[in-house]
Amino acid sequence: MVVALLGTTTIFAQGFGLGLDYMMLSGTMITDADGNSVTYTADGVTENVSSSSAVLNLNYTHPLSEKLDVVGSLGYGMGFGLIPMKASLSYGIASNISANLGMGMYMVTDDSYVPYEGTIGEDEWKGSSNEFGMNFGVAYNMNAIGIGLGYDMIKGDGNNTLNALTISLSYAFGGESKDKTAPKKKKAVAPKKVAAPKKAVAPKKVAAPQKVAAPKKVAAPTKVAAPKKVAVPNSPVNPQ
Repeated sequence: MVVALLGTTTIFAQGFGLGLDYMMLSGTMITDADGNSVTYTADGVTENVSSSSAVLNLNYTHPLSEKLDVVGSLGYGMGFGLIPMKASLSYGIASNISANLGMGMYMVTDDSYVPYEGTIGEDEWKGSSNEFGMNFGVAYNMNAIGIGLGYDMIKGDGNNTLNALTISLSYAFGGESKDKTAPKKKKAVAPKKVAAPKKAVAPKKVAAPQKVAAPKKVAAPTKVAAPKKVAVPNSPVNPQ
């Protein structure tokens, strides 16, 4: 039972991993036009907006081909409050080096962020704390450990912008990371067993030909009786 449980756990862990991202934030939500830190007031205390976020995330990698993988991740940010949910494509460009490109939804939970509420034209507008953004970067994998450098474009509506330069560290539960540029080794197929030749069937004995019956003797023809002699008529008596 213990072996079965360990086997099930190993199969479930294939493709999953843990990661820690350190995001160095920038944009008008972090600094103003003069380069000064943006402040906010909470409970009567004025504080600077945090310019970084440490994001702990759980990720899953699914291979699409020898060089291409799709990666999904869900994280929780500490420092600047952020919950990123990302999906990206990872393509192997060299031995153990991959390029990543993706998009995702970033839920901004930091106390300093207040979605915009107001009137645009004749319509009232209420912003959302959920922002759709893009990300790209490169990663280097050493056995089960990966190191990456990327850039996240989280928010950019003109008035409020938020971007991040991200350094990431990850660990894959499934074991050693694969070299995406190396061709996969084909499994050797065991040769099929040669069937033993069937035993030769001895030819059936040929039946001896039946003896031909000797032809019956032909009966000799009976002798033909000789014709009886014809009696000569008596000569007439001359009259006297």
